Amino acid sequence: MAASFFNKVLVAVDGSEQAVRAVDMAVRMAESSVIGSVTLFNVYDSGSVDVRKLHSAEKLDILRENSQALLKEYEKKFTSIGVPCHLKTAGGEAASLILDLVQNSGDFDLIMLGSRKLNKFQEITLGSVSNKVSRLVKVPVMIIK
Repeated sequence: MAASFFNKVLVAVDGSEQAVRAVDMAVRMAESSVIGSVTLFNVYDSGSVDVRKLHSAEKLDILRENSQALLKEYEKKFTSIGVPCHLKTAGGEAASLILDLVQNSGDFDLIMLGSRKLNKFQEITLGSVSNKVSRLVKVPVMIIK
């Protein structure tokens, strides 16, 4: 098999329609030998759990389990075509954790993620994950709409 143009690709997923499209695009690229291996990364919203309250550990466990289940579902698409696929999950703010993973790993050739549909007010006040990531990383970013 010929060498892939992108040896190691990070695909950030969240279960949205845009994330599904990003995974499907990555699969098509992998089938064409453009991508060699994939790391699927899901960030769950651990900020929604008040750790001071009873049952917070159970809620965090449920978030982690749901995150893993989502990743396993996407993983099937890559393993079915023989593409190595690694799974990573974390709780917190998506853009920061994606940036941390890319900076600490140091070996991703491409980041793929879906574009979220924010209205103008949300975009101005919050910014989007794809916007933050694309501005702050030094590797190519493919944003799927």
